[in-house]
Amino acid sequence: MNCWRQNVRFVLNLKISCRTHVVYFSAHPSHASILKELRDTKPLQQVHAQVTVSNLFDNVFLCNRLMNAYASCGLIDQAQIIFSQISNKNLVSWTILVSGLTKNGRFSEAIDVFQEMVVREIRPNEVTISTVLPAFGKLGVALMGKSVHCYWIRHNFGYNVFVETGLVHMYSKFGCMKIARKVFDTMPERNVVSCNAIISGYSENGFGEEALSMFNKMRRKGFSGDIFTLTSLLSSPDLRVGSAIHGLLIGAGYKNDPLVKTALMELYINCDFVDDACSIFKEIDKKDLVAWTLMLRGFSKSGNWRRTIEHFNNMMGEDGIMLDSVSLITILSGCSFSGALQQGRRVHALVIKTGFQADIFTGSSLIDMYANCASMEDAKTCFEYMEEKDVACWNTLISGYGMIGRGNEAIELFSKMKNSGLVPDESTFVSVLCSCSNEGLVDLGLQIFDRMTKLWNIIPSSKHYACVIDLLGRSGRVNEAYSLMKRMHLQPGVEILSSLVTACRIYKNFEVGVEVSRKLFELKPNDAGYYVLLSNMYALAGDWDCARTSRTYLKSNNLKKNPGRSSIEISGEIFTFMASQKDHLFYVEINEFLKDLIFKIKSEGYEVDTDSVFLDVSNDVKKDILFHHSEKLAIAFGLMRTKPGTVIRVTKNLRICKDCHSACKFVSKVYARVLVIKDANRFHVFRDGVCSCRDWW
Repeated sequence: MNCWRQNVRFVLNLKISCRTHVVYFSAHPSHASILKELRDTKPLQQVHAQVTVSNLFDNVFLCNRLMNAYASCGLIDQAQIIFSQISNKNLVSWTILVSGLTKNGRFSEAIDVFQEMVVREIRPNEVTISTVLPAFGKLGVALMGKSVHCYWIRHNFGYNVFVETGLVHMYSKFGCMKIARKVFDTMPERNVVSCNAIISGYSENGFGEEALSMFNKMRRKGFSGDIFTLTSLLSSPDLRVGSAIHGLLIGAGYKNDPLVKTALMELYINCDFVDDACSIFKEIDKKDLVAWTLMLRGFSKSGNWRRTIEHFNNMMGEDGIMLDSVSLITILSGCSFSGALQQGRRVHALVIKTGFQADIFTGSSLIDMYANCASMEDAKTCFEYMEEKDVACWNTLISGYGMIGRGNEAIELFSKMKNSGLVPDESTFVSVLCSCSNEGLVDLGLQIFDRMTKLWNIIPSSKHYACVIDLLGRSGRVNEAYSLMKRMHLQPGVEILSSLVTACRIYKNFEVGVEVSRKLFELKPNDAGYYVLLSNMYALAGDWDCARTSRTYLKSNNLKKNPGRSSIEISGEIFTFMASQKDHLFYVEINEFLKDLIFKIKSEGYEVDTDSVFLDVSNDVKKDILFHHSEKLAIAFGLMRTKPGTVIRVTKNLRICKDCHSACKFVSKVYARVLVIKDANRFHVFRDGVCSCRDWW
């Protein structure tokens, strides 16, 4: 070591460019002191070369500095190479690598290195542990994170504000806020970062009031907080809390801070105030990729496809903005939601052009987009192209087959997934059970549900129960579905209750239907849709007085049911229609075409199903309502504006009614077109007068 200290100095006039100034080393500095200052790649490589030619790689202290410099510059692969070349690695070497991997988002590798270190009986210290805790939190590996916490306690490390803050943050990421709070409360020493960890934990897990309460306690104890404290409070989905913090940020002088503006945008987008978010976006002078992507998500989430595409085009034309995987996934999600296959293909081309096709998350989003546009062959091609497939990729493809009524292929894919060595998770079984429900595979679905708990040790969630109850309900086994709901270890949620109500309406089990509808009101007293469900139930039972009472209650409380809305993509543009919308720009043209369409399909045997209208009005009024359902308007427009043989793809926000389902069969036969209708539950592919659901929906 003494020899190294005497000989380590060299004469080098090294110019290092920094962001704000230029530093010159000309007074025989040591390699280590230079490495401590380096933040740019080129001078770092110069020093690395000097270390190599000076044959100083046996010095672990110098190698550690070199590793740390590369990790700080984001060149973690180079840091790993240097680590592998160190013959006498010490604790600092391992800690630097774990820290570098974590800070560069390589969480799985960080955990692997930490495990290898422990296996080699190199005891981690408080710095090592504090650097690996974020990796556990990010990946949600709760068991491993808790094991390290136990290790910390068992070896009597004592109190350390950095480790304890890391534990608070880790448990918050796991959603274990009680444990996070317990760790926080037992900390003898706290700093602003500790307080930020618990506040952001509460906010991100939906405990807005607790986050605000903790913030107020922090202020009373003399912690003034910082910009991160305030922005973490903005992650709460509670608009009241967010609005109050917005005022505090303005008062504290952070109004024009880009980080604050981005956080405010996210708050308003999460609370569905997209126009407010857009106003803030316009105020930002230098918009970065995060701001552009966030606004893209806002437009996509609001369902405003025209603004989504316009924003995306502006984003691509902006100088200095390079699309990343997050922005591509966001626009793919919008294409998926809107059923915009043509735009989805365009984005797929961008994915290839920008080199993100091998990215597992982007690949999964491509599969999801094609599956939600009923283009399963494209979805399958994307799936097979991926070299690495995680559980989410398999789940997405399984779900896609299930939605389009190809349940047997979904089950076959599930078997292949198990044979590949991957362990199915909760979402896998939701996808498989939904596939069984859509295909009418009742006995197989019940068998898989039973094996899920016994063989895979997965405790059924409300989503699993919803699938099984839907499976039983659709097959007419309403009483069994009702009995299963009553035996559940969970309180039935909206998804379960609404599924059962639908089954009761179809099979005219009014007694159970009315009872379940009332339970729905208790959960969602201000949701107009459930009052309409109850009204429809009474109407089917012939109790028009109760049906009118339910609808009167709707009007007196100013509750409005979401109208039927259907959209169709033509030449890359989305056109949206609402039921009975007579002020549409193309209504006159569409109405004339519809009259001819109805005449043609009637001549082929179509009969209007007036029972699909649950209103006490004349049959003529019922027919007019049915003829102007949103999907009929969209289909008519599609037939008018596309060439013969073109597939008509329509996305609808509600479940397709029996009359429209029947009409679509005849339209597909009379006009020799394939109709792909995506409703709230599944896909219906009409071809030559037959639907892919085989009337099971």
